[in-house]
Amino acid sequence: MVKKKKVKRNVKKFSKKRNVGKSKTVLVNKRKINLALRKLIFFAVLSLISFVLYSFLTNEMFRNLFSLLAMIFGFIAVGFLIVLLVFITLKIMKK
Repeated sequence: MVKKKKVKRNVKKFSKKRNVGKSKTVLVNKRKINLALRKLIFFAVLSLISFVLYSFLTNEMFRNLFSLLAMIFGFIAVGFLIVLLVFITLKIMKK
């Protein structure tokens, strides 16, 4: 048996380049803004209801429970307020 000679071919290899410096644009549409606004209103109302119940109840256990709920719902509402402000800022910067 005779060995066949291997033919060397010139093959160019291309490396994949990543765009490190470019950042992706964030799309802000009305649906996201409306969702953040609805959640903000919802948690603000829950926080107010919890605070009102905290004010009127005399039982110590319920007062502690509703004060804790008012604080938790208030912090969540503040978080959604921050998200809403970021979305509005991105929408303004896009124009």
